[in-house]
Amino acid sequence: MNIQIPDHIAAIKSYQPGKTIPQLQEEYGWEKVAILWNNENTLGYSPKSKQAVIDAYDSINYYPDPASVDLKKALSQRLGKPENQIILGNGSESVLMLAIRALCSGEDEFLTSEGGFVIIYNWARINNVRCVAMPMTSDYGFDLEAIKSRINRNTKIIYLANCNNPTGSGITKSELESFIESVPDHILVIVDEAYFEYSEALESEFPNSLKMDYPNILTLRTFSKAYGIAGVRLGFGIGNEKIIDAMAKAKLTFEPTALAQAAGIGALNDDDFLKETVDNNTNGLHYFYKEFDRLAVRYVRSFGNFVMTVWKDRDEVMHVFDALMKHGVLVRPLYDPISHCIRISVGRPEENEHCIEALEEILK
Repeated sequence: MNIQIPDHIAAIKSYQPGKTIPQLQEEYGWEKVAILWNNENTLGYSPKSKQAVIDAYDSINYYPDPASVDLKKALSQRLGKPENQIILGNGSESVLMLAIRALCSGEDEFLTSEGGFVIIYNWARINNVRCVAMPMTSDYGFDLEAIKSRINRNTKIIYLANCNNPTGSGITKSELESFIESVPDHILVIVDEAYFEYSEALESEFPNSLKMDYPNILTLRTFSKAYGIAGVRLGFGIGNEKIIDAMAKAKLTFEPTALAQAAGIGALNDDDFLKETVDNNTNGLHYFYKEFDRLAVRYVRSFGNFVMTVWKDRDEVMHVFDALMKHGVLVRPLYDPISHCIRISVGRPEENEHCIEALEEILK
């Protein structure tokens, strides 16, 4: 085969999916399982969201509404933002991809931090945009001063995650406002708030970038976390109408699907489920902190639905990971420069307790 693969695509490492839960169950024969590796909502999903999908199924022989009119209207009412400042996609990562695809060209650069959501670096590279990642702070946060110092004439997008996955670290309101004020207004600052519902419950003063009046902010949110519908893939961005219009030109016409749009509307109509989810997360984090302190396990306090634990080195990480797997506890070993860390998602109380019981036995 003589077709030449472009260098920027050839250089990307392909995603290698692991074994499925049924495959692992067959291999290990677990009696109890705690699936705590993907920051999913293990409480499930809103029954209103399920019913909305069932109702929408009767029309799946037709294409979805390309403008997502009903879902945008529901989001507009909830967020207090005009519908023309909202764009939807197959998860918030898809919306990030749209921003890079629509706004970057030539020598433009994508500036961010090391230790962020692993897929963001690939989205830049897939679009042949140079990705510049600055080192984290000593407490595993985004080093805003370092990022600011790296801005140059080629900087087109700055990506900040608040809170950051997988470290759980957050940026304060004053830090975020000060940073954005110092960034030239021709640079788009993307603030990824995938975990906002959890963050807001954990810290009443946690910054909401939707309330910051800057035309060069694009806020990302998702239905995959607190709303519990990760499997249908639905996220959205909120920003200046000029930016949203440009991104809409780069979007797949019928993204997101009709079932995803229906699931989102149903999820937005169920505040009781959202509160149950957020309360479960707050309680779960406090439980983990108490138990980690008791077991002398180092960790970083989190503003998400997970907590990053810190170990001596990669060898210890893999020992703990493998041992937990044998107990039916699935967690996430991390990657450079945080390959000495393990991320543990918050699950249902019984899952969290199973995790701690297994960890205590391993550490003995």
